[in-house]
Amino acid sequence: MLRTGNLGGKCADLNALFVGFARASGMPARDVYGIRVAPSRFGYKSLGAGSEVITKAQHCRSEVYLTGFGWVPMDPADVRKVVLEEPPGNLAMTDPKVEAARKTLFGAWETNWLAYNAAHDVALPDANQPRVEFLMYPQAEVAGVRVDCLDADAFKYTITAKELSSA
Repeated sequence: MLRTGNLGGKCADLNALFVGFARASGMPARDVYGIRVAPSRFGYKSLGAGSEVITKAQHCRSEVYLTGFGWVPMDPADVRKVVLEEPPGNLAMTDPKVEAARKTLFGAWETNWLAYNAAHDVALPDANQPRVEFLMYPQAEVAGVRVDCLDADAFKYTITAKELSSA
């Protein structure tokens, strides 16, 4: 990303860049992969699940380790998502919604997200293909060929989430 000057991408790309910068400055940092399972409690339309079907709600966040505090959540990708997707879209960095996201998402995560791993270079059981760089999306192989997990026409699956109790 730095060589090309293209600082865009998906949440895993943006958080990987953040983790790299944090590590380069001497701070332990890691990516954490998970999925949004409920609407945003902060009121952001772009940062929550809008229905029980959460098939496209996978999300990567980051953590940095701060002495005396432990692992502290960070989410630069969601700040960028607020800029790009929160109505009416393409918000300025000085927009109150963006400023609130910047303040909140550097030191906290919304609790509408469920983390499921921080793994990299994952060897999938019985796979013929190379290791998966990170495990955020379902993976599959057909006849020894890995299916593109981001190709919705070639790889169809459904993930659902339902609140069982509000207590």
